[in-house]
Amino acid sequence: MMIPVDDKHAAQPIVAAALDLIASHGLTELTLRPLAEKVGMSLNALTQTMGSKEQLLAQVIAHAMEQDRLFREGWQKRLGAMAPVGPGLRAVLAETILDDWVVGHRPLACLLIDMVQEAGRQEGCPAALGAWLDAAGLFWAEVLFGDPRQADAALGYMLDEAGFSLFAHADPAYRMLRALCLHRFTGGIYPQPDEDIGTGRHLEQWIAALEPEQTYPDTPDRSKRGLIAAQAGHLIVTQGLEALTHRSAAAAAGTPASTVVYHFGTRDDLMVAALHAVVTNFRHNLAENFGRPHPFHAHYDFSRDLVRATSIIALAAARHPGLAHHALDMRRRRGENIVTSVLWDMGLPHGRTADRCTSQVASVALFGMRMVAMARGLDEHQVLLGAFTRLAEVCR
Repeated sequence: MMIPVDDKHAAQPIVAAALDLIASHGLTELTLRPLAEKVGMSLNALTQTMGSKEQLLAQVIAHAMEQDRLFREGWQKRLGAMAPVGPGLRAVLAETILDDWVVGHRPLACLLIDMVQEAGRQEGCPAALGAWLDAAGLFWAEVLFGDPRQADAALGYMLDEAGFSLFAHADPAYRMLRALCLHRFTGGIYPQPDEDIGTGRHLEQWIAALEPEQTYPDTPDRSKRGLIAAQAGHLIVTQGLEALTHRSAAAAAGTPASTVVYHFGTRDDLMVAALHAVVTNFRHNLAENFGRPHPFHAHYDFSRDLVRATSIIALAAARHPGLAHHALDMRRRRGENIVTSVLWDMGLPHGRTADRCTSQVASVALFGMRMVAMARGLDEHQVLLGAFTRLAEVCR
């Protein structure tokens, strides 16, 4: 049922409360009964006002898209008043706008990332999501490059970074790492002859500052515990984080639930082990395929789980603070597998030598673009090749 015109004002606090629930617990956790309790209504009154869950969600998304449009328009006016803007200032602007988005408009950022993750697991991209991504891509392309042709790379980069900024925006080491990467992204990806000679060294210092006390091996754990974690990881990347319970992990691994509880006392313990199993299995497969043509970006099937897992754990850390150091470990290790020859294969200029900052920037953009391509149902390779070829025009 549609909301009567006279009742539109009654929907506003409900939509706001729904957005807050999504930001705190996730898109798939939005159900009518908890929402009715949150706004102090009976379930019957809520459904009379908002309709079914699907109708409610459509209104929530429409409201969020409108709020995000107003957010972008406000910053576009500021950006227009500042023209012309060089690469260095564009990087500062991008940091400022990103912080404003993930802190001041957190529910919008959470909803968009949630929708991208959900669409990436389903067939078909909702029209509303496609329109939102189109508008956001053009906005970030203008902020970062002043060039709408860079929309794919700009959107991918900022959407991926937003997942980490949601929970780590106040962490000094993360902020410095993010700042160095954004300056390189807007300035041409490769190190320049006139660039501060210490940039690469500074980046490594901030990467080291984010290193967790506990590290994880790059060799898969073949024990019973490791096999349960691996199956739980597959469950997360194919069905979403909300699908993971001790019981579902037990069913996936073909073992009693009591065994899963024995190895992983809490759901968070299971979640962390599952996500690290995804990463470990990827690195192991990468090592086994080292030396073959296009060892990373062309092997989409076995790297797709890693891309999804990284996005999932970043957003999960925004909702479960105990996961923050695990998510930051994934962020600091970005680009470890992206070497100069891979960048050439991806469309960036031949003959240029990458440093760690180059690899980090390319990795963040690559992961974000792949998430968006999966959500849109597009060919990942074609999206990446086209975007990096266009980015080559920015390289000085």
